[in-house]
Amino acid sequence: MGCCMRTGVRLSLDLASIIWKQIVREPLSLGDLEEVDSSVVGMLRYITGEQLAAEEFDSVFTETFTAMLSDTSSVELLPDGTNVPVTFDRREEYAELLLKARLSESAVQCKAIRKGISLIVPEAMLSFLTHREIASLICGKPTVDLQMLRRHTRYSKGLAEDSDQVKFFWEVLEELSETDKLRFIKFCWGQERLPANDEEYEDRQVRFMIKASTRNDDRKEDALPKADTCFFNLELPKYSTKEKMKEKLLLAIYTDFVSMNAEDNPALDPRFVSNSVPYEE
Repeated sequence: MGCCMRTGVRLSLDLASIIWKQIVREPLSLGDLEEVDSSVVGMLRYITGEQLAAEEFDSVFTETFTAMLSDTSSVELLPDGTNVPVTFDRREEYAELLLKARLSESAVQCKAIRKGISLIVPEAMLSFLTHREIASLICGKPTVDLQMLRRHTRYSKGLAEDSDQVKFFWEVLEELSETDKLRFIKFCWGQERLPANDEEYEDRQVRFMIKASTRNDDRKEDALPKADTCFFNLELPKYSTKEKMKEKLLLAIYTDFVSMNAEDNPALDPRFVSNSVPYEE
């Protein structure tokens, strides 16, 4: 994670705010627990609600002063808590202790992550970041901003932003699901997360290049797009229709988006298996 902050390389991590906040030492709240365990938060709100009567509470609530953590292990919230029933009068005490236990269950791990990051980045810097800022620095944006990507796209000789081939391409990307957009970025670049803003594109000297295909034979309609992942380049055959381009682009990104290693088994999606042929030098 520290290397990501230093180099700009992004990790495809979707961690909850409860993790990021502990790394930068922001206070945790009920909302952070709700993000990872809404059922427990719903229960806490129910038992502490003003409309709950003592008779109703006693008839439906049979818990003791214990808490089940995310790994299904159980901890006592009080000494000998297993044998201490939660009564109506002590329900708020139980809710407070349970919330504290659940919010702190990953404290040791988050402390270790912070210590590891501080080996690369000065620890004092972490105190100046919000949990959203550090998540962005390490993971980038979990979505693809096509307008920003277009601003940092270059075209090789023979292509321009107003050419039909390029217009087809951007229209196809707009139509893709967010998952398929991320697959496309990984197909072209070897990683899913793009820079978070224009400044980061410039600082890291990131640009996306669309190159015209040199293939011009009778089977050019069957050729697949080709990527130079080290340089973030896409070689795009000249398809006659947008529909044909979309079909071939999806086939390319679904053939093997997991790994650049030829020895790995390709992740073929049966929806896109066809008689298409790859580009041959």
